[in-house]
Amino acid sequence: MKPITRLFAVFLLLIVCTGCMYRNVIQQQTENPAFVREELARVESAVKQFYDTRGVYPIKNADETTPEYEKYVIDLNRLVQSNMLSSIPKNSYEAGGRYYYLLIHPETNPAVKLMDLVWVQKTGEVQRAVNSYAAANGGKLPLDTLVSQGFYGIHYDALNMDRVMLQSPYSKHYLPLLIHESGKVIIDYSLDIMEASKRAGSGAELPEGADARELLVMASPLAPFLSFPYEWKNGEPVLTPETIK
Repeated sequence: MKPITRLFAVFLLLIVCTGCMYRNVIQQQTENPAFVREELARVESAVKQFYDTRGVYPIKNADETTPEYEKYVIDLNRLVQSNMLSSIPKNSYEAGGRYYYLLIHPETNPAVKLMDLVWVQKTGEVQRAVNSYAAANGGKLPLDTLVSQGFYGIHYDALNMDRVMLQSPYSKHYLPLLIHESGKVIIDYSLDIMEASKRAGSGAELPEGADARELLVMASPLAPFLSFPYEWKNGEPVLTPETIK
């Protein structure tokens, strides 16, 4: 190799390595719990200011059938254009990050939470594999062990896939995916809910029959998206296919 060619190759390698290091630094920063809390507070303040000024929330249009914890995606660009948010959060989808910023409970107790798009992508890959399996097997689903009434583990061997587990930034537990008998793939938040209950202690006891996902709403930066309700029974979350009133 000629000296100039060798020098050019080294230069390109340095650029690639520098780019990788930069992306790693940005990722570590934007997923740091303190950074996440600051950005959530900043966006929540801007959303409140927008609502107080204009009487509506800066949210994107959503289908009425969209689940509550996925429905109200915040229009961050609209907040910036209205001068109520100084800049787009670096960890947001709009800035090339991994999160959607969501508004939950807008009518009763508005709060800003995150939807992890990496989790959405991984769950979607399993959902597509389940759909393909069902289509090729007369509607049969790749069900494994029964977990709760109507909910099963996923038979990954039947799908020729490795088991998917999602590490929670809240509890550091690895959360599994489940499949409902309708064929819908969901994230099982049971471990996170129990962790939130343990951390909260007796000061945040839910009433019997309440939706236990509210414990996560109070404690975690993530909204409990891609989930079914969990009914709080005898101090534990129980998955239910019905909407809790």
